[in-house]
Amino acid sequence: MTTLWKRFMNYVRVKNAIRHADKMHQLTKKRYFVIKVDGKVRVYDRDKIDELVRLGIFRKEMKDYLYIIRQCLYHTK
Repeated sequence: MTTLWKRFMNYVRVKNAIRHADKMHQLTKKRYFVIKVDGKVRVYDRDKIDELVRLGIFRKEMKDYLYIIRQCLYHTK
């Protein structure tokens, strides 16, 4: 039962992050990425990802757009 509950909660977290990314995209017209970082679902735009790469939090490969697309759970159009 706990596995089922964990899967459901992860589903809810991802759905909320997708909803948030779509809402932010409508407001700012920027592209947003839903990425799982350290077990948590996060929503970042491209500027924030580049800043985290500069700080050394993300790998240098995250500067490449295609690498980000492969790593993210969802991205806005």
